[in-house]
Amino acid sequence: MIRSITTLAATVLAATAVIVAGQPVSSTSSSDELFLVAEAFTYDEGDAVTAAATAASAASACEDTSYALKTWKVGTLNWMYNGEGVPANIASTALASITTSTNTVAKGTNRCGLAALTTSTYNYAGTTTVKPQVSSTATCTGNDNKSVTGWGALPAKVLAYTCTYYNAKGVVIASDTLIDNVAYTWFTTKPANCTGAQYDLETTLTHERLHTAGLGHVDQTNNATQTMTPASSPCDTTRRLLGAGDYAGLKALASK
Repeated sequence: MIRSITTLAATVLAATAVIVAGQPVSSTSSSDELFLVAEAFTYDEGDAVTAAATAASAASACEDTSYALKTWKVGTLNWMYNGEGVPANIASTALASITTSTNTVAKGTNRCGLAALTTSTYNYAGTTTVKPQVSSTATCTGNDNKSVTGWGALPAKVLAYTCTYYNAKGVVIASDTLIDNVAYTWFTTKPANCTGAQYDLETTLTHERLHTAGLGHVDQTNNATQTMTPASSPCDTTRRLLGAGDYAGLKALASK
């Protein structure tokens, strides 16, 4: 994780990135009113830790209660979708997949049979022509108090980038996510012959929504079955739902 921080007490910006193999994206804020935190979610097809995560049992995911908290949380968030530039192969299913990921985080839907959560509310507010305020260089471009998920170009190795604003009380007021539509092939239903060039939209957005919710990354080796682990393989759908640690983190946020 690379941090670039400038401060003024009122408004805070947190940025999260999903990255294919390589170095985390470094981002800076040009405004003295904001600070920016960058998080990386790494895809590496041949990575030994990722392979271990894929092979790990459901029991491991439900026994590991590790989590990492950030300094913000969601009370009620109204989010919108801009479908301009959505890849043609998922044009009819992308919104449903993004909505499922959002609801997974809102309700704490998990692999472990744990009860639904009701501490945060994420309302889908419809489609919009407003673009996510995320640049093609993976920087946050400002806060318009709208939460928009949409599509656009991002730097090499970046699958998606999220900018989340929260107030002095640590409550999220807006969160934008830009998903790359240039370099990578997305799926919403795993292809029968999935290859290393194909990535699961739902897994990626569940991870990003957990960042919006206020969770950070856990250890890639020790917590490999959790959704908030930093690394995942292409074609992997095993972490669409939360592990016990992801769930415990959301509960801890609710008590802050």
